[in-house]
Formats: sequence, C-alpha cells, structure tokens
Amino acid sequence: MINYGELYYDHYSKFLSEPVDREVFRSTAEMPSIQILKYEHVFAECLVYNSLGFCKYEDIVGANVEVSMVVDGAFRSTGYLLASALFFCIANKMPIGRGIAVSGIERLDKDFVQKYDKSAIYFTEPYAFPEEYRIVHTNSEDQDGRMLLAFYISQAECEYFVQYGADKFEDLLEEKNVDPFHVSRASAV
Repeated sequence: MINYGELYYDHYSKFLSEPVDREVFRSTAEMPSIQILKYEHVFAECLVYNSLGFCKYEDIVGANVEVSMVVDGAFRSTGYLLASALFFCIANKMPIGRGIAVSGIERLDKDFVQKYDKSAIYFTEPYAFPEEYRIVHTNSEDQDGRMLLAFYISQAECEYFVQYGADKFEDLLEEKNVDPFHVSRASAV
C-alpha cells in the first residue's frame, strides 16, 4: 500500500527543496491532522505553503490531492487560513478541484481581510510551477496524486466567479494580468 504522505513529501523535496517550517492543524481530535509546510526561495519574494495530509480525506472530497499556496505577504495568516479552508471542504463534503472557492475568511481573520481586501480562497490547477509538478506519480497501479494551487481572491472576484464560472473568471485574471501570488493586489473586478 502506498504511503501518500511520504510520496507527496518526496515530491515537494524534488521541486521545492526542504521546508523551513511546518504547522500542524486539527479540526477535531479524532480526525487526521493536516500539516502546512513552508518553503522559501522557490519564487522571488514569496513563500510557498503546501498541505500534507489532505489526501487522507480523498473519500470525503473526491480526489487524492494536496494544495500549494504561494504568497508574497500575509505570512502569519496563510498557514492557518489554508488549513481552515481545507477543513471547511472536508466538513462540508465539498468535491475539491479546479473552480472551487471557499469564502468567509472574515470570520477567521478580520484584520487580514481589512488589510488585504481578500475574503476567499480559490482553487485551480497549478501554474508557474514546472508541468511535472501537477502529478505525483506512484509508479505503480495505485492512483497517482495531484496538486492544486490556491490563492486569495476578493469578495467581488468571488462573486464574479460564482456568477460566471471558473473559465471566465480565470480568463479575466489573465486578461487583467493579475499576479495571484501578490496578496495586496487590487481586485480584478
């Protein structure tokens, strides 16, 4: 049987080097924890936060995935907010994949929302990483794992996404040349 935690960790080491920090989050004492590993020197002036342990919830969220989040600020809040969004998906049995947004950051960190004007986390396919980063190969008949990218979006962007869908939302971001890693960027809407 594949140890997916080890497989994802090795995948991270191959592409990101070794983590400089980690935080462990639990929703309840009975549920498996989710670690958020922190990496530096991957993208200029940014930190990369990667989940480890979310794949244990494949039966609930419908996919064997882990999540990367790249930010150029909000370093104190990002691990907690990412883990909270993932536990929200688990608690609400939300299928995880491209085109999912979790809003309500203001209930977790009002100061963050006031400072950055971002109130949701959006999930999509990874980009800015090498193409091979997307798939975590088992090199066996077991299911391969895969990576998603998460980034902060404003309330207006979240509403646009809900109204028009993932394709139009991502087209808008590309059209407006939005850098989603830039936490304090202006809203595209």
